[in-house]
Amino acid sequence: MPGKHCQKHSFITLLIICALTPSMLFCNDWPSWRGPNHDGSSEEKSAPEKFGPEENVKWKAPLPGPASCTPIIIGKQVFLTTFDRKTRTVSALALDRENGKTLWSRLLGKGEDDRNQGTENFLAAPSPATDGKRVFFLTGRGDLSCYDLAGKKSWSWNAQERYGDFNCQFGYGSSPLLSNGKLFVQVLHRDSRYKDLEKVGKFTRESYLLAIDPVTGKVLYRHLRKSDAVAESLESYSTPIPRRIGDRTEILVVGGDTLSAHDPATGRELWRHGGWNPEKITHWRMVTSPVTGGGLVYASAPKFGPVIAIDSSGSATKVSWKLERDTTDTPTPLFYRGKLYVLNGRKRVLNCVDPKTGEVLRKSRLPGFRYMRASPTAAAGKIYMINADGEVVVVAAHADNDKPGKDGKPPAFKILNNVKMGGYPARSSISIAYGNLFIRTAEALYCIGK
Repeated sequence: MPGKHCQKHSFITLLIICALTPSMLFCNDWPSWRGPNHDGSSEEKSAPEKFGPEENVKWKAPLPGPASCTPIIIGKQVFLTTFDRKTRTVSALALDRENGKTLWSRLLGKGEDDRNQGTENFLAAPSPATDGKRVFFLTGRGDLSCYDLAGKKSWSWNAQERYGDFNCQFGYGSSPLLSNGKLFVQVLHRDSRYKDLEKVGKFTRESYLLAIDPVTGKVLYRHLRKSDAVAESLESYSTPIPRRIGDRTEILVVGGDTLSAHDPATGRELWRHGGWNPEKITHWRMVTSPVTGGGLVYASAPKFGPVIAIDSSGSATKVSWKLERDTTDTPTPLFYRGKLYVLNGRKRVLNCVDPKTGEVLRKSRLPGFRYMRASPTAAAGKIYMINADGEVVVVAAHADNDKPGKDGKPPAFKILNNVKMGGYPARSSISIAYGNLFIRTAEALYCIGK
């Protein structure tokens, strides 16, 4: 069990989240890619520990193709996007949370098979987002749509047609963010065109942050986000994340060798921190999203560079600490019960880090063979991870009374479950809502629970 400080922190966080969300959105929903707290965690008091393809499965819904999109859950509905191998398109799906039956399906636009692009992206990587009344879908081709929960379209338009082509080598992958009554979409890409990518609009060098009226689809502003990064290092597949500071909210954007905070009302840049690519390496594209917790912001440099804890409380940002071993390239870190969890997906090494000092409190090499690209999630004292082969690993979260071993090294995580749920490629994070797990493999979506 966590200590009193962590329990108090989680309770206060829960109160803030509940106060800021619409009345139809509940704290045990999973309304966006990184969950209700935007950090990969849920306040669910129970979550399954033992399960398998034929064990504790409430339902299994077959899917027409794979995708990196993480399912979101609101009330009695599950929403996701999926690639269809037969039609080579991307569709939005609404499923019944109780039985997995399809409530409605809507065509969003063209997809891209990995056999042509070699990316496993399928142009179906962005996860949906919901405010409890509407649900928003974005494809890697720039098709942005708003539907009500019954499947009636409110509005739609294409970002590439309106603002220019996405210059992202592996297919656009950022998810939309709902915060402060606005829908945010970021496009951080290189300033030259890839000749093999489809041309949808005109060529543009500009990277930007869009703020959109979620009711009408009207663009409220387009803030140009400048960077002195070079070539592929300008590209970012990350998702903007909100951060509450006192009575204000910041929208955090990472990519182009920098982390920046923006005023949600205007897009104006409030502060910026960089420095992890002083040599201007040209291939340091950004995949991970920012994480907040414990008064700090955590940014992960690309290609297993350092995880940096950034303090922005003063007149200038400063680095509180750096984690430089067994860091991440693809999975976004998890902040849960006052601790930061960093997953090295290539080595399958999980670290539990003290967010105040950067000290590694627990560390384990996880079972399995394939790499992990999905980001870890957590609830009920358990952490859930899945590798590219659909193999799920569940471990017990760090407890405050854990002590180093006799050799002074951090103790290993206790493995609670290790099971193969499906086939390659599995890249979707595991969603947790209403006491259930929602596990997406290449062929199906599983709802796990008693």
